[in-house]
Amino acid sequence: MTRFLFSSLAIASALVSAPLVMAGPAAAQADPARGETLFKQRCAMCHTVKGKGGKLGPDLTGVVGRKAGSGSFAYSPAMKSSKLVWKPATIETYLAAPTKLIPGSRMTISVSKPDERKALASYLASVR
Repeated sequence: MTRFLFSSLAIASALVSAPLVMAGPAAAQADPARGETLFKQRCAMCHTVKGKGGKLGPDLTGVVGRKAGSGSFAYSPAMKSSKLVWKPATIETYLAAPTKLIPGSRMTISVSKPDERKALASYLASVR
């Protein structure tokens, strides 16, 4: 009986605390505000959002839902023929290794940390 009570309490405790543990880091990783900060630090030298930032890469306003290589920017032939549609998960994969996802892509800078890729994708999804 004592062992059963202990097991029941341990399981109940784990179930109650699991959402709290999972909400912390996961929520922070998908935080658009953190993504905006990362974008300004790491991406704005080349990319723009709403016309603010560098000019080496395309404006990324409204990129989520858009076909890769579409728009007025001079995209590489590889990007134009990729047939990708940008979704947050696609952006995360691309940021991990741009030339691996799209061989011939002109973007060679990657983001090594998964939480940073997730935050950047979340931010880009919020920029309309």
